[in-house]
Amino acid sequence: METVARKLQRGFVLTIDYGYSADRLYSPTRREGTLQCYYQHRHHNDPYIYIGQQDITAHVDFTALQQKGRSLGLQTIGFTQQALFLMALGLGDRIATVSESPKISQVLRRREALHSLIDPMGLGNFGVLIQGTFSHDVKLRGLTSPQW
Repeated sequence: METVARKLQRGFVLTIDYGYSADRLYSPTRREGTLQCYYQHRHHNDPYIYIGQQDITAHVDFTALQQKGRSLGLQTIGFTQQALFLMALGLGDRIATVSESPKISQVLRRREALHSLIDPMGLGNFGVLIQGTFSHDVKLRGLTSPQW
């Protein structure tokens, strides 16, 4: 964060990842921590099995990123979930547009790919944090409620 903030003269820092604000991330319901292990697309929480054959990751503490950014002069522009962010940017319209193709297999494949980005049980639950170097309030389309 220090390197990015130091090099950014004017603009945005966009962080997208699995994670939560500190109050959710460190709640009593997460007694086992934030470490996540994946072996053959299945989730578990034991990093000592399947050594060298699994992916190991942890959820991001978005509150810590906001605090560190603030200390480096970055203003928090907004924090939301990827599904809401993409819908506010017009993903619903894009899904409707790909449905106009005459080939049903192509329509289904494209719709499934786009829906995976907003699935609340998957990528749609990613956190989206936007920070920037602005001295005034900034309104970004991806942080506004989509028009239904």
